[in-house]
Amino acid sequence: MLLQTWKSADNIVTKDIIKPGTFCKKPTECSTCEVIIENVNVTNASVHDLKSKFNSEILKNKSKSTLTIGEANCEIDRQIERAIQMMMVSEKSLVIIDVLLEGIDNSLVIKFEVTLNEIQPYKPIWEWTPEEKYSIALKYKEAGIGLFKEGRYVDAFYRFSKACKILITLEPIQDLELDKTLESNIYNLRLVLYNNMAGCQLNRKNYEHTISLCNKILNKESSNVKALYRRGVAHGNLKDVEKAVADLKNAANLEPHNQTIKEQLSIYNVKLQEANQKFENMIKRMFKT
Repeated sequence: MLLQTWKSADNIVTKDIIKPGTFCKKPTECSTCEVIIENVNVTNASVHDLKSKFNSEILKNKSKSTLTIGEANCEIDRQIERAIQMMMVSEKSLVIIDVLLEGIDNSLVIKFEVTLNEIQPYKPIWEWTPEEKYSIALKYKEAGIGLFKEGRYVDAFYRFSKACKILITLEPIQDLELDKTLESNIYNLRLVLYNNMAGCQLNRKNYEHTISLCNKILNKESSNVKALYRRGVAHGNLKDVEKAVADLKNAANLEPHNQTIKEQLSIYNVKLQEANQKFENMIKRMFKT
């Protein structure tokens, strides 16, 4: 029996069927969908804000659009994709998204009607070849870099994270007996993704997560300059100045002409000297006769 109402486990997305569709396989990652979106209504923002402020591509002015599942670049569109993945061809539904976004005090409630006109299915991820997984992960990484350059660190993180999850499905990679070039490319891409995610976390001031991601890289590649720099800055912001100086010194030794590293090392060297001086003064006071 087809459920007339579907609600996501986190209560963010609700879908009520207006007109049932034709029974078929639902859209999955990389499926291309043609949709018609009508009667958009927003609480706590304007329809114009959905594009200009919250970066929605799906809910911009035109009603008919084509989208590929997995390519959403903002929180609103990621939630819309969740609803579409629960639809059949020719189905028309009322979708309600209730989500708290950065920059607003109250949750954003978006209501709209969506019709799924057509699905061009893509095979499920467990049928993807290693080459396909690498290619799609690389594509997601490039999209993430574009978002990172725009300062959209949360959206970039989602892209990098999704790419990384695809590559993790190849583990244990040694058992696949891949071409050595492909295996090396997958290995290197995974390290790049960890580094990019660490960059996102550092910009968001999530220092513990930054350190955790950098550790994953440095456990495999101890001379990775970006990871050493980011971990050093994260340690510094957590007031662990000794570890900050150690990482930044290693990074500076590997790239002695990197001005950004030199500046941060200078800052934390001064802080370390100040901390050591305070400690010495405290010891002197303790043993003062």
